[in-house]
Parts: sequence; C-alpha cells; structure tokens
Amino acid sequence: MSMSLISRRHLLTLPLVLVLRPWGRALAAGQVTRGSYVADVGILYDLFNLQLQGSIEETVDRATGEYRILATGSGPGIANRLDSAGILRDGRWAPVRSQSWFDVRGRQTRTDVSYDWRTRRIKYHARGETFFLRRLRVVDDVLTVGDGVHVDDVMSATLNYADGRWTADTDGAHRTLVVRRRLADNEGPDDVAASYRAEVVTLELKAAPESSGKAAALFDLSRFSSWAKPSHPARIIFGQSRRPELITTSMILGTSVTIRFTVS
Repeated sequence: MSMSLISRRHLLTLPLVLVLRPWGRALAAGQVTRGSYVADVGILYDLFNLQLQGSIEETVDRATGEYRILATGSGPGIANRLDSAGILRDGRWAPVRSQSWFDVRGRQTRTDVSYDWRTRRIKYHARGETFFLRRLRVVDDVLTVGDGVHVDDVMSATLNYADGRWTADTDGAHRTLVVRRRLADNEGPDDVAASYRAEVVTLELKAAPESSGKAAALFDLSRFSSWAKPSHPARIIFGQSRRPELITTSMILGTSVTIRFTVS
C-alpha cells in the first residue's frame, strides 16, 4: 500500500501499496516469495512521463503468525521504498509498523506508522512536499482505537483478501479501516494547512467477476489523494489466486497511472 502527503510522488503511493502482495502460491512457514512491478505515470496529458521499476520480497511465517513485505524501486529521477510488517491477530493479519519513502527529482516524502495493539495506540508521522510549489506538509499524531476494532494498512488488507480473511459485507463490498492524513474536502494538490492530524477512515473495494473469470475491483482514491477524482475510481484486476495483476487510474491534470506485475 503509506498514504499521507499529496504530491506528484504520492500518485504512486496508494496504487503501489495496494498491490504489494506477490501472486505465487500460498506461502509455507518462513517461505520467501519474490516478484516485480513496473509503474508508468503520465502527468499533464503525458507532458511528463515517469517509469518506476521495482522488486518485491514477501515473507510470511504462518507458524509464528508474522509477515514482512519489502518493495524497492527506481527509475530516472524517481525512487521508492515500502516496508511493512505485521502479525496474525484474532484471525486476521494486522500491521505492526509500516514505512514508505519516495523521492522524485529531489523532493522526498516519508511516512512512518506504528501500531501498538496492547495499548490500542497508532502513531502516525509523515513529512513531504507538494510537487509544484514545494510546500511542506507535516503530520505527527497519535490515535487511540477501541477494543475489538480492526485497523489495516493496505498491505495487511491485501494479505487478508488473498487469504480469504477479509470477508465481504452483505452488499458484496469489502470494507476495512485504515489510517490516513486528514484531508479537507476541497484540498488541491498544492494546498497546505497550518497543522495536520491523522484519522481512521473506511477503505472499500467493490469487486465483481469478469467474463475472463478474474475479479475486477473499483477503489475510490479521492478519500486519500487530492489528485484523484471520485468519478474515476482506480481499477484493480485480480488473478485466479486473488492476487492483483494490474491497476489503472485516471486523475486530475491529465494524470494516469498503470502498474503491472510479474512473479519471479
């Protein structure tokens, strides 16, 4: 999945973390699975083009109930690193920590989130610049969630979906809770506030089978990015093993993102 500061770097953040679950067979205890991804980004109707190529390494130890997913990528003028670790808790994968770092032409964004399930406290720290005006956004906040409330990061949500641990509601939609930077309803790509807080919000996927037998899911990114348009949700294609194979989205300012995946 890593969902804080809205800048040109952040165009990649949510699409990438949504798919950092390799597409191989179910993992045995301590088994490592490796994959790769290629992200193509067009800005201002392809006036600017970026390509990020990366590798993914996932380790799931089902005996101890622990996982870690690490993704690193680079391209001309762009680099990223995503790192998430968690545990099996009450029958579902739950994050313990997640970190993301992005660099686009010298502009850096970093997000660190830690989850203490004993005290029910989530610490959220983020710092980054908007791309065009290089305005700074900083978040340092601590949230407390109630007993029995399950909170995912996007990687744990993807693990839960692949394993069948994230069940659909009666209307067929998959919903869970994630932490994000609080966004104003009318926030623009370069708008900044005097201070920022974190909040827990609903992440929702609406999946339906296609004629190919694969499932296609829609995901509204506008709740997480001021670049996104509610009328143009991201589209994710899942393979037969419920692992993502392709993600596409269209955003404001003629921006498009396409991410494809392979497994080693």
